[in-house]
Order: sequence, then structure tokens, then C-alpha cells
Amino acid sequence: MPYKDQERETFPLGFWKEYQGQVRTRAVAGQTGRIIAGRIRPGTDLVTGILDLARKHGVKTALVNAFGSLAQARFSEGVQTCSDDPGRAERIPPRTVEGPLEFICGQGKIGFPEGKEPVFHFHGLFVTSEGQLMGGHFFMGDNPVWATFEVIIQEILGVEFDWQMDPEPQINIMEAIPRS
Repeated sequence: MPYKDQERETFPLGFWKEYQGQVRTRAVAGQTGRIIAGRIRPGTDLVTGILDLARKHGVKTALVNAFGSLAQARFSEGVQTCSDDPGRAERIPPRTVEGPLEFICGQGKIGFPEGKEPVFHFHGLFVTSEGQLMGGHFFMGDNPVWATFEVIIQEILGVEFDWQMDPEPQINIMEAIPRS
């Protein structure tokens, strides 16, 4: 799924109701691999920097934890009802907040599926200089690091993350797939 598609995804609002009360899960077992402790330097986009750190260390699938500071943040705060179709929801269009910003915490997952573009899903919280807490889903580009951005990458062995269409919410979901 191209990165820009994440900004425009829509899905039906009430699809979950038919499953309410059921216990439905899906998982793939893997093993922990290396832990990469890194730092993204000033001016580098946070998502591009995270992917670069993983790529340089040969990581194929990982969880990411991060904190630091941003010169600005470009993110989506959630989902809303579509104005042209009240039966569907859409991602709130990304907004940009100027910094410097204290990035309190971020979590995500990244993957490098064989022969495809890297995949990532990253959420974070930050505080403005006025003390306002904000956050949501971060996209690649337009999130330059201000002073520093500390990153911990926890490699997962035996698992691959890739986009797969989920027929229930009717969107691409980053699924865990067994890696041989």
C-alpha cells in the first residue's frame, strides 16, 4: 500500500457490531531478535530515520519505541464520519503543528516484505510549548527531528509484516505473516 493511501483510507462505521461479544483474535508466533538502540539526528524525518536505522542493521520486522523532540509534527488525530457518506468513516486529514515539540512517546511496527516497499504503522504523543498534549497516526515526511530522537527497535524473527486487505473493515491492515 503506498504511504499516501494511509491518509485517505475509509471504512464502514458499524462493521464491528455483528461481532460484538465474540472473542476473535489472530496472531503469529515469532522470536525476539536483536535490540537496536539508535538516535535520529536533527532535521531527519522521524519515520524515514526509523526505517533507515532498521535497514542499516538488516532488520526485516520489528516493534519500535521512541521519544525525543520534533521541529514540527504531521499527523492524523483519528477518524471521523465521512461528510459525503454517513455510513463510512475516514481518517481525519493530516495536520501540521509547528514546534519545537517534546515527543513524549511513540510506538509502532515496521517491516521490509521481500520485494516490496517498507511498511510502517506509527503512533505518538507530543506536547506543544503551550503544554497542549496532541498525537495520533504519523506519516512519512514532514516530521523533522529538532534536537534528538531516541529509538529502540526490537527485532522479531520468524514473522513478516505486510499490508493485507481485511474484508471486514474494508481497509489494508498491517498483518503478521509467518516468515520461513
